[in-house]
Amino acid sequence: MLQPPLRVFLALGFGAAGLVATLVLALVASRVASDRLEARIEAELGDLAVTMAGRLDRGLFERWRDMVILAENDTIRDPAVPAERKRRVLWRAQETYSDYAIIGLIGADGRVAVTSTGALEGIDVAHREYFVRGRSGPFVGDVHDAALLASLRPDGDPADPPRVLDIAAPVRDDAGRLVGVVSGHLDWTWARAAEAALHESAAGQRDVTPLVLARDGTVLLGPEALRRTDLPADLPSVAAARAGRSGTVAETWPDGKRYLTGYRPSRGYRDFPGLGWTVLVRQDAGTAFAAVAELRRQILLWGLVVATVAAGIGWFAAGLLARPLRRLAIAAAALGRGEPVAVPASAVREAQAISLALTAAADALRRQEEERRAADARQDLLIHELNHRVKNTLATVQSMARQTARSAASLADFTGSFEARLLAMSQTHNVLTANHWEGAGLRGILSAELEPYAGGRPDRIRLDGPPVSLTPAMALPLGMAIHELATNAAKYGALSVEMGQVAVEWEVAWQAGAGTLSLRWRESGGPAVVPPARTGFGTRLIRTSLERELAGAVRLDYAASGLACRIAVPLAARTQAA
Repeated sequence: MLQPPLRVFLALGFGAAGLVATLVLALVASRVASDRLEARIEAELGDLAVTMAGRLDRGLFERWRDMVILAENDTIRDPAVPAERKRRVLWRAQETYSDYAIIGLIGADGRVAVTSTGALEGIDVAHREYFVRGRSGPFVGDVHDAALLASLRPDGDPADPPRVLDIAAPVRDDAGRLVGVVSGHLDWTWARAAEAALHESAAGQRDVTPLVLARDGTVLLGPEALRRTDLPADLPSVAAARAGRSGTVAETWPDGKRYLTGYRPSRGYRDFPGLGWTVLVRQDAGTAFAAVAELRRQILLWGLVVATVAAGIGWFAAGLLARPLRRLAIAAAALGRGEPVAVPASAVREAQAISLALTAAADALRRQEEERRAADARQDLLIHELNHRVKNTLATVQSMARQTARSAASLADFTGSFEARLLAMSQTHNVLTANHWEGAGLRGILSAELEPYAGGRPDRIRLDGPPVSLTPAMALPLGMAIHELATNAAKYGALSVEMGQVAVEWEVAWQAGAGTLSLRWRESGGPAVVPPARTGFGTRLIRTSLERELAGAVRLDYAASGLACRIAVPLAARTQAA
């Protein structure tokens, strides 16, 4: 199976991590930024709708106020003033605001008394809504076709008559009697000024289209294809505006396109109650959110750049890490082959830790090899020493059997004495075996020999002295000597009675780098001691073991209060051949 190098893994890992992190960051940032940008765009479109609705309401309020002011004019109110003077007043009012198509004064009987242009005078308009409702108070009518004004334009298209708004106010004399109605017909081109102002406000936005809907949903102002048509009442922007709300919504229009639409119902201005119009300002959704799409593309593009840079960093970092790892792998392979290893150092903490571990492993293997060779040498030495000791032990057993037989009065006496001496040798062997025949503690040898005679009483046997380690060559003879002293005490001395005690004390004296073990055996509380008439095998064994084999000195004192034995053995002594 193909195994790519670490450098490829790290480069891909860094690149993938950078790409994932960037994509996540891009998604989050794009989401947040897009939401904020969309909210700003929607707010701007909604503000345009609010601005245009406000301009329409304020403009109509001003024209409504024009008629109220004219109705209060003394020349207009006085029936005795000639028509020509009244016409000049009306003409000056029309000149003040040129979007008026015509301004007239209608008599109380419903006939046009005088107009600003002199046209339509004498016509009966008593049935017109602006006259009927204008008699009781200021009135503004919705946009409609002006058939009478169309007749005044010989070059006009009969299929496209002018559209006007009727504005009227009652004229009363000083007594409050109705004298007539002053009426101004505002050309609908007046709304074009508000549309142009909106386009000027939205100079930074493309494809912004304002629409004005009448109370019944008819499009009064907007694209040519939509004029005089009705928008669906369930269009979200129309429904929300009719419910009295203002805002912005993304919606699909009847032409199948999706638009972002700001909406605002007209609410009038000051005393002017308004006409219940709905102002819509729409923009193609793709155009409106083009900045959002561009922002997302930029974030994604920079994310890819960051991911590429992360992959490059990963490639470079992998090279820094892979080189020491390759050197470590070469060193580990050499270590496995048992070759000398020089583990390289590294600036990377983990690689340095591996280097130290390999160095420690190499040192440990070297020590183990040295220890194995030393162990082999010790094993060879132990085998030779074991052969020598077996021969010596057999010679000792042979001599001990022969000497025991000479002093035994009977076969049973020989058997008991010989078995006891063999057991003493085996106990010392056990102590040496527990220490791998590298030595034995003096206190351990003394305890092994004397503990069976204590009888469960700790005060019967007392041992006192510092820790002393004996070589096997010293432990066996000294153990046999202690056994003989203990056997003699059990047969004839302090250990033969209930109240008898044995105290063993020792110390080590050093002089000129050589040590001497001084041991004192002292019995008390036993039968009165009588010096023996002859030297028995036990005494000869003690002297032979300690004086001849260990080059030591033994002194026995047969005091009446208890046997005392002093032993001095050089610690550097070695076993001498028999």
